[in-house]
Formats: sequence, structure tokens, C-alpha cells
Amino acid sequence: MASKLSRRQLLKLGAATLGGALVGCTPQVVKETVIVKETVEVEKQVEQVVKETVVVEKEVKVTQVVEKVVTATPVVQEVTVRFMIWGGDAEKKAWQARYDIFREKHPNIRVATTYPPGNYQEKLTAMIASGTAPDVFVPNHLRLDVPRGILLPLDAYMEADTDFDMDDFIPGTLDRGKYQGVQYAIPGGLGPQVIFWNVDFFKEAGLENPNELHEKGQWTPEKFLEYSLKLNKKEGDTFTRFAYLFYGLDHMEFLYQMGSPTFDHPNYTKCLFDDKTKEIWQWTADLINVHHISPLPEEVGAFGSWAGFRDGKYAMYISGPWNQARLTTMQWQWDVAWPFQTADGAPCMQAGLGGTSVYSLTKLPWESYLWAANNESKEGQALWAGLGFDIPSRQSLIEKYNSGDMFTDPKAKPPSVDIWYKAAAVAKPQFNGWVLPQTWTVFNTAWGMVKSGEKTAAEAMDEQFIKDINATLTGV
Repeated sequence: MASKLSRRQLLKLGAATLGGALVGCTPQVVKETVIVKETVEVEKQVEQVVKETVVVEKEVKVTQVVEKVVTATPVVQEVTVRFMIWGGDAEKKAWQARYDIFREKHPNIRVATTYPPGNYQEKLTAMIASGTAPDVFVPNHLRLDVPRGILLPLDAYMEADTDFDMDDFIPGTLDRGKYQGVQYAIPGGLGPQVIFWNVDFFKEAGLENPNELHEKGQWTPEKFLEYSLKLNKKEGDTFTRFAYLFYGLDHMEFLYQMGSPTFDHPNYTKCLFDDKTKEIWQWTADLINVHHISPLPEEVGAFGSWAGFRDGKYAMYISGPWNQARLTTMQWQWDVAWPFQTADGAPCMQAGLGGTSVYSLTKLPWESYLWAANNESKEGQALWAGLGFDIPSRQSLIEKYNSGDMFTDPKAKPPSVDIWYKAAAVAKPQFNGWVLPQTWTVFNTAWGMVKSGEKTAAEAMDEQFIKDINATLTGV
């Protein structure tokens, strides 16, 4: 697929600057005959339009011929871009706000947004297979979707869009949406993984602020476990509060925080797990099965997921900035903190799935691009971050975000809001958005046996496991 715009697409680009799809208004250069009267008296003057050429007739002689651009009156046509994304009530509110600012710029482009129930990736795959794919979506996997011809190359569109300031992005952030050097997605804001912690519970247990521990180099895995055992709460033999919620991909994030090798970034063609990886897996599983600072599988239902932290059932969990928007109704004081780590460890960055893409077979490529670009424009990112979601990847927005002025709801701003960019500066990209799905299946199957206690980490992560992981990395 060509990476440059065709002549027809370029004409569309010019039309779009007038706020919509225009028909019959392509600028054309014509000659205008200008007649200048030599005498003072004018007996007659008639102005008429013939085939878009302006002719002024007077009882005088021709003195000069000039060129000018004459454009026909545009016929405005309203179009609808179909967009699919996941999200709860907080996300839906944010997407509507982004749509509102988009309509101010492009009143003739509507966006019909779908939030499919169930598994988003399965739904998108089925729609693509049936020929009913939306115009704009978050792709399942760049390494798979690009070779299949599903995604539209966006480089030429971004270059032609004078409103999209690519130089304002933090260096390297746009690369998250590239495959083999070509831009197929526009990445969103940054998602470093940090600890959300209940300030009131820490004070109640007489524990020090984890950010202060981090500054002293004391926020280690050992200190985390020590604090967690003090944050657990029971009434008799029944837990009423657990210290920690395993949320999302903690077993993977701990690999980064505790200095384990993972994959050969950025190619992700070889697994680098070693004995240290086994030790971290076992340590992580023991948090549940031995130390019981997090619920056992049969206990999870009573405590829930992130909402359990909001409701006081957990003292800590790890996640990205999007969870700030979900905690505005929390009755306890909360904050964010550096994740615990070893001397050779680091926070990890949610790599996501690449960002927002345009379907290669869309009938509205320019209008679809405009919607995707709008969401990661300065205004779009500021709005999204202000509601308590991803931190902006726009350099011009960092100062305003750190000051807290960007937040439209003060309750979504943690006291240690500056932690986000500090963590992002040293974070490493997670591999879950870049290794192939079959790799992830092998990885999670083995981890599941360790987490449940069915196998030790050494037993699950044997030579065959490494061979199976490497075998999956070569298939596309």
C-alpha cells in the first residue's frame, strides 16, 4: 500500500480545511478580463458569470489581463465515521468530551461510537472478517494486523495535517504506533505503572510514605512485604481487608521492578528469561499462597477488582493513570507512589496495543484520520488527562499537568501527581503489547500453574517452556 497520498486524497485534504466533505469546489485558475474606462461618464455596466469566469463589460478598452483563483460555491455533505472502543462510564464521558471539541472543528463529520459488550478483540476480529469493521479502532496487534493489510499507513496524512504538531510529542512516543518504520497508529498518552495506596490505612498502621522510602532507596520488595503484612486486616479468622490487589499483569510488572530480563526489545524475537525470572515468579506466587497478602482465587469474588480499593477492601494496587478518574468518589485519602523495586529494577510502561488506527478499506480515509488525530491532539490529550486518564505525551502539556491545573475534577488529582512523569522517564515498555498472542498464551498458562500452587516456578519454567516461547515468537 502506498505511503503517499493520491491526487484524489490531496484534493480531499484541501476540502477538509473548510470543515467537511466538499463537492464540486476544486480551486482552478482562470483568466479574468479587467476593462478600465477611459472617460468619466459610464453609460452601462453589466457583470455576469460564464463557466466560473468573471467578465466585466464596460464601454472602454482592455488595459490588462491578470490571473486569480475562482472557487465554486461548495456543496457541504455530512459524513459519519464509525469508531469502536471499550470503556466504562468514566471513559464514555471522556470520549463524548473529545467528540464535542472535534465537532467544533469539523461540524460536517459525525462520529458514531460503539462500545461492544464482551471481549473487544474478539468482536473486532469478527467484524473485520465479515467486512463490517469500523473506520477507526484500536488494533488487536500491530505485528499481526499490518502484514494482513488491515491498517492504513498514516505518515502522509500526518504530514499533510498542519494542525497535528508531531514535534510536540515526547521523543520516541510516536514510535509506539510504528511497524517497520511506518506509522500505522497514533499512540495515546503515557501509562507508567505505579502504586495506588490508601493514605489513611498507612497512617493507621503507622507506616511511612512509600515515596519517602523510595527517595531513601528503601522501598524494596522486602519492605513491601513487611508493610503488606501490617496492612492486612482480619476480624477473627475472616479477612476484611487485604494489603494488595493483583490487578492486571502484576506478575509481569514484578519482572521489571525486580530486574529480570524479559525479551530482546524492540524486536521481541527471543525470550531472555533465566533463573532470576523463576525466583521472581515464585516470590510473587508466595505473596498469595504463603503470605496471603492478596486474596486466594476463592476469595476474590468478595473483594472485587479495582473497585475494591475504592471501597476500602485493599490498601494498595498497581495500575496506570487511567484509574485516577475512577477514584473521585473514594471516601479515604489516596495517593500514587513509586512501585517497589530492586537496585537493578525499574517501573514499566503500559505499551498498550499501539494506539488508534484507521481501517485500510474505509471509504472515509481523511475524515477517519481526522478523528484519530483529534484524540491525540493537544486539546484531546489535555481533555483526556484532565478527566483523570493517561498522562499527556505532548511536551507542551507536561508543566500544566504536573501543576494540577489541567484537572477538571480536583478529586482525580493525587497529591504526588509529579510521580507520573518521573516514573515515565525511567520506565521500560511492557512486552504484552508486542509479543504475539500465542506467546502470551504460553506465558500465562505457565504462570497460572505457579500462581495456583500446582507447580513451582522452576517446574513450570523449564527448558520446554523456553523452547515453546521462542517458537511462538517467530510466527506471524
